[in-house]
Amino acid sequence: MQIRPIAIEDAEQISRIRRLDGVREGILAVTSERLDVTVNFIKSLSDDDRAFVAVEKKDEIAGMAVLVKNKCFKRRHSAMLAIMVAPYYQEKGIGTALMKRLLDEADEKLFLRRIELLVLTDNTPAINLYKKFGFKIEATRKNAAVKDGRFVDEYFMGRINKKGDSLR
Repeated sequence: MQIRPIAIEDAEQISRIRRLDGVREGILAVTSERLDVTVNFIKSLSDDDRAFVAVEKKDEIAGMAVLVKNKCFKRRHSAMLAIMVAPYYQEKGIGTALMKRLLDEADEKLFLRRIELLVLTDNTPAINLYKKFGFKIEATRKNAAVKDGRFVDEYFMGRINKKGDSLR
């Protein structure tokens, strides 16, 4: 497996993964989502953001992780994280590899103090992955989303980089 920066050419595979059962529900995507949503997202990433894909055999994308740095001056020490792994690659270490690469980048190159994320409360594998990397549940957002025709709760999780004690 190779972890590399995302490229615009990856949009079609990423868009397909976003619509798959086993991914779509967790990231609140819809089956009718158009390719241009993914293309526009990739194009919107700035030099301060980071996005990586995990590539398996024959250039098949197995997953993606993205870190979008907060643009607000008083919050520029923080970023939002999102990750997804294709269902047929889940529980094979892809999420762990993507998280490690993204957090190394956040800690060692972007010098971010805080990383935040949202995760549905019933997504136990993702929650366990985040906890493994030091994320803690900070709040529960009640009825935050609709999944399979019902309201579901969402955790707001955060991770503090203790090495980032100084303001830059």
